[in-house]
Amino acid sequence: MLRLHLKWHGLFLVAFNLALYLPMVGRGFVHDDFEHLYSVSFQPFSEGLTRAQAGPFYTPLVWLTFRVDWGVWGLRSFPMAVEDLLAHIFIVLLLYHLAFLIWNSRVAALWAALGFSLLFPANTWAMMYIGTRAHVLATLFFIAALISAFKYANAARYKIALGVIVVVNAAFAMLAKESGITVVAAVPILLIYVRLVRAEKLIALGDVLILLALLALALVYLWLRSRAGAVPVVSGDELYSYQWSMQALVGNLLRYIWRTYGLLMIIAGAIFWSECLYGRRPHLRLLAMRDVLLSIMLFAVTIAPFILLYNRRSAVYSYLPGVGAALFLGGLARALYGTPSGERPPPKLLKSMPVILVVIVYSALTISSNLKWMRIAIEGDAVLRQIAAQQPVVKPGAFISLNCPQLNSGPRCLEAFGNGFALAVRVLYRDKSLDGAIIRQGEPYSLDKKVSEVQFEYRLIDGKPMVIKTTENLPPH
Repeated sequence: MLRLHLKWHGLFLVAFNLALYLPMVGRGFVHDDFEHLYSVSFQPFSEGLTRAQAGPFYTPLVWLTFRVDWGVWGLRSFPMAVEDLLAHIFIVLLLYHLAFLIWNSRVAALWAALGFSLLFPANTWAMMYIGTRAHVLATLFFIAALISAFKYANAARYKIALGVIVVVNAAFAMLAKESGITVVAAVPILLIYVRLVRAEKLIALGDVLILLALLALALVYLWLRSRAGAVPVVSGDELYSYQWSMQALVGNLLRYIWRTYGLLMIIAGAIFWSECLYGRRPHLRLLAMRDVLLSIMLFAVTIAPFILLYNRRSAVYSYLPGVGAALFLGGLARALYGTPSGERPPPKLLKSMPVILVVIVYSALTISSNLKWMRIAIEGDAVLRQIAAQQPVVKPGAFISLNCPQLNSGPRCLEAFGNGFALAVRVLYRDKSLDGAIIRQGEPYSLDKKVSEVQFEYRLIDGKPMVIKTTENLPPH
């Protein structure tokens, strides 16, 4: 019976996340996506794996996945987005497995996984924005490392092999995103939690060896990163610098807490209300202080790399910290239901309505946010397709200008490209000698007379993006 429940939970989680995202993902590229495509299009392997690419980050594992995608899919965004979605679903299932390992409760496992699935805007950014793959892969290997560490701590045999798996997953987490380095602190936190539950010594010899291996791995990663030209860890750069102030600390902390614990506590409140409708008296006797501390400490270490960033990037940056918060919801739900194993009578629709309503509202908000990204991606894709159709070939070194006379009404083509229109043009024509810009209404600009220019004009006609070629200026012979 237990295996049947676990199977149905897994199918439900897969179907739920597919319904939330699959109809809308992969409609086009946006923002930093063009940086990734440009990098994998023109950079050799030697630089892609050893130098910071697509911004100031050293993420060689992600660069490698995009390189494979470029070779297989080219400019087709849908299969790339589906890969990210499948990775996200795998994360949800891994989180379910981790929560079940910790509490041996299918209630805790289901709510941890479902709660993580409902976190927005973190999940929307992670799924609708292909360039955020780094956060997804880092989270995947982060959870895999925790699962391996849990199994290592409870195993009677194969401890060495499991310890190696922990270190390998940690290495992949680091190479996927800088925040993956927090796994070095997360693994010993989980190991100490397991020792407390089992009433064993807090630190075993094998734990020390794993910790030393993780620290050595982190030092190697930081050395590679320092040689890669990535943004410095402490000083940062114009976009990713740290603001050493209490105001920045408190403001960022509150923002991360709201987008993780805050959202999930509303779900916990709905569970509490539902239990009251059933005539039960929810209590927290099953929620041990060590369960709370496990969640808080995992959350704390995963937000540490971002907590002082002045630009407050708490959208997709809440994705990895959401793991710790989701585990707390799992433990809290188990306590509110008052059953260690999760065995309960079949739920009744009316008395479960508070929970159902919250899930519906969160799903609607997620879909609404997804639709915004989908519209931006569709319009950006339409712009590039129309440019390519009207100008199939351009001369090397040419300049592509896109004039937006309707700027005041907010043409979404600007949202799709951000500052990456020139990169989009180079990727579109497979020529890194090209240049391009979106020209604002009435904005003057000048070009070298020796450079050929192809001018396009962007219009919104009946709400649809239309690109019209206006002129092609060729340099004199």
